[in-house]
Amino acid sequence: MFSEIRQAILPLALRNLKRRGDLERAGLLIESLAKHWRDSVPLQLLIVSPARDVHLLRTELPRFQNIDVSVRSEGDFFPAFSRFYMMTGWYRQQMVKLHVPAVLGFGGFLTLDSDVCCVGDFDATTFVEDRRALSRWEPKRYHDWWRAASDVVGIQYDAKAHGLSVTPNILHGDLAAQTLEHFRRKGNDPLTTLSLQVLRKLGSIPWTEYSLYTSVAEHMGNLLDYHVHWDPCYFSDLQLFSEHTCVWGADDFERLVKLPAGTDPGGKFIIVQSHARIPLERVRDYCLSFAG
Repeated sequence: MFSEIRQAILPLALRNLKRRGDLERAGLLIESLAKHWRDSVPLQLLIVSPARDVHLLRTELPRFQNIDVSVRSEGDFFPAFSRFYMMTGWYRQQMVKLHVPAVLGFGGFLTLDSDVCCVGDFDATTFVEDRRALSRWEPKRYHDWWRAASDVVGIQYDAKAHGLSVTPNILHGDLAAQTLEHFRRKGNDPLTTLSLQVLRKLGSIPWTEYSLYTSVAEHMGNLLDYHVHWDPCYFSDLQLFSEHTCVWGADDFERLVKLPAGTDPGGKFIIVQSHARIPLERVRDYCLSFAG
């Protein structure tokens, strides 16, 4: 179960044409975490990247005393012959969030990406209630991948049910390992099984990391042993992020930067989509404007 959340994982592949932008966004994420992490022990942030990016990330990312950043190569966790390398970048990032915490024996952990910034103070127990996580949920009817993942896992799809939502979120290494073990079939490792599902469903999304994690835990009957039920999570004063202060496009940003200083962001994190093409210095000014 959850006792504390002191680890976070960030899959990060620097795109060839915009390596500096990706690097700077990751640096802003780290800076924002350093501003708002309020625990006596540093937050452990593990960045997993392709081998070509490891040296640049290790030498160029900012360092803060309260954020313990480590950068490791995908090759440390996925052998050269793994089906992992046949997946597109989007699916590879998803597998990093499940496979690496399972291999390293993580307990509770935060999932992050470089479009995320921290805007509110938190510590190792902020998102833990009665040994369960206050994670982020969404109605399954919102996305077709919930029905597809139910088929892949072998459970009945329930459009009235809810599942764990997109990054940032809080997962547990026990359930990540359980998810992968479910797909260890006919002598194949889980990544082979899941990559074949992607190939068979070209043009659609057969699974996401959160839909697999949720569906397998539902199948095993232990999802709510680790995560607080969605109803109290939706109405809790404590939220991982609030969509009303996230930036999905340029129009969103121009509206949000006009809000009075000190406006409550509604959650501890916000998302500023990179495809909105907001200059990074403006993104930084906005994200760091929220008081600690």
